[in-house]
Amino acid sequence: MSPSLTGTPWVVLKFGGTSVSQRHRWNTIGQLADKRAGDDGRRVLVVVSALSGVTNELTAIAAGDGDGTARVAALIARHREFAQVLELDADAVLGERLGALQALLDDPRAASLALDWQAEVLAQGELLSSTLGAAYLRSQGHDIGWCDARDWLDALELPNQSDWSRRLSVSCRRESDDGWRERF
Repeated sequence: MSPSLTGTPWVVLKFGGTSVSQRHRWNTIGQLADKRAGDDGRRVLVVVSALSGVTNELTAIAAGDGDGTARVAALIARHREFAQVLELDADAVLGERLGALQALLDDPRAASLALDWQAEVLAQGELLSSTLGAAYLRSQGHDIGWCDARDWLDALELPNQSDWSRRLSVSCRRESDDGWRERF
C-alpha cells in the first residue's frame, strides 16, 4: 500500500527465538527499532518468537508428552532467570503470564487435549518473550508499547479446513480496513 493510503509508513522487524534469548540481542533489537524509526519517520512494529527452545517444550505440553508439570516448572524458571538477567522484576513483569501458563495445566480442557486449549498453550511462548522484551526495552529508554497479536489478526476459514488447522495453523487476512487502521 502506498503511504498516501495508509498514513505513516510502517516497517516490521521480526526476530526468532535465538534473537530474543540473550540480553545483548535485545539491545540490538532496540537499536534497530530506533534506527528504523528514525528512517523517514517510519513506525516500527517489532514481532518476536518465543525464547529459543520454548516452542518445542510448549508443543510437547500441548501434545500431552511427558510430565507437563515438570515442563511448565522448567519454563517458569527459565523465564524468571531471563528476567533477572534483564534486571527486571519477574513477578511485576511476568507474574500474570506465568500464572496463566501454570493454570493451563489445571484447565479441564487439558485432559482431552482440546484444540483451543492447545492453541492457548502454544501462544504462551510469544506472550512471555514479547512481554519480557517490551519491558526490557522500556527500561532501557526505548519508546515501545506492547500489543497482543491475537487482538489484531483475524483468522480466515478456508474451504476443506480441518478442525486442527482452524485452531493451530491459521491463515489471516492481510488487508486492513479503515477501522483497523484507525485503531492501530
